[in-house]
Amino acid sequence: MDSWIELARGPLFRVSLAILVLGLAYRFIVALVQVVNVWRVAGDRRVRTKAVALATMGWLLPRRLLRARPLYSAASFLFHVGIILVPLFLLGHVALLSGWLPAGWPTLGALAADILTVVCIVALGGLLTGRLGSKTSRALSKPQDVLILAVLFFLMLLGFFASHPAWSPFDARMMVLLHMLLGNLVLILTPTTKIAHCVLYP
Repeated sequence: MDSWIELARGPLFRVSLAILVLGLAYRFIVALVQVVNVWRVAGDRRVRTKAVALATMGWLLPRRLLRARPLYSAASFLFHVGIILVPLFLLGHVALLSGWLPAGWPTLGALAADILTVVCIVALGGLLTGRLGSKTSRALSKPQDVLILAVLFFLMLLGFFASHPAWSPFDARMMVLLHMLLGNLVLILTPTTKIAHCVLYP
């Protein structure tokens, strides 16, 4: 088991991270080229930076959606907070990236990490329920939209059990391995799924 864990956190992680970085860079450059091409042929080339900034903030802090669909929007917002903060600032994750992160990179305390993880798991459960339980959402959702939410749900759940072996229903080392493998899978899938909006929306 230990050799599989070392493989998942070593070579597989480095390859997955390279795919993530190169894939997102490619998506960003393609989007930027498309924007520049549209700008070149536009009749009005003035870029209204204030309107762009306000539209971006509207996506980051979706007050309008919170009023229209409060539960779903709150779950989506909380999921995004957890899925960004926990991977980037959890001590175990920071240790994996220690060679690439600047010195003094902040880390989450154990309690804060646990709270964010549980909130993210509950929010993902709510999003999955909303996607599958609503006829309208099912009609608008592609299978991959539901699949990526399910993968993220199990990634966070297995991560929680990996860090709390006493509560895990299965062997703790198996939870660690499965969490790492799912984490690597998410890194690989990110550039080709809706998660790519982390660089495309801004």
